[in-house]
Amino acid sequence: MLWILLLVILVALGWYALTQRGTTDTAELPPTPVIDDPAAPPAEREPATRATPRADTAPARPADREARPLEQPEIPYPPAAARSREEGSLILLVQVDANGNATDVTVEKRSGSRDLDRAAQQAVRDWKFEPAIQGGKPTASTVRVPIDFTLQDAG
Repeated sequence: MLWILLLVILVALGWYALTQRGTTDTAELPPTPVIDDPAAPPAEREPATRATPRADTAPARPADREARPLEQPEIPYPPAAARSREEGSLILLVQVDANGNATDVTVEKRSGSRDLDRAAQQAVRDWKFEPAIQGGKPTASTVRVPIDFTLQDAG
């Protein structure tokens, strides 16, 4: 009889220790899914871990995106345009290769000043770009780069 009493006390102590371990964490966990119960709703038959990718799977490929400048250094204001107090905005079409180099720079929308257009083209040819990504791989593309020249830039 004494052995049975000791056994009951040991089981009770073990149960108490198990229920007290991590009590703050278990209150926030979702209920354990019932996988073998055919009467359970489908959402409960599937473990939650199946909805998320496994850690040993291949990493996701980068999302498709357009090319973009890594940095946009200030474009020097042409001295002749500054003397003539010329201002303007233009848009350049820049062909960017898969390595991020500008391979061709053309003017899509002119500023009204040949000096401003040329200065912008020459400066952007030296810019480094982050290439476009398609299908997870860098690819050549065209990007529009707006440029504004105001006399406060010539300062």
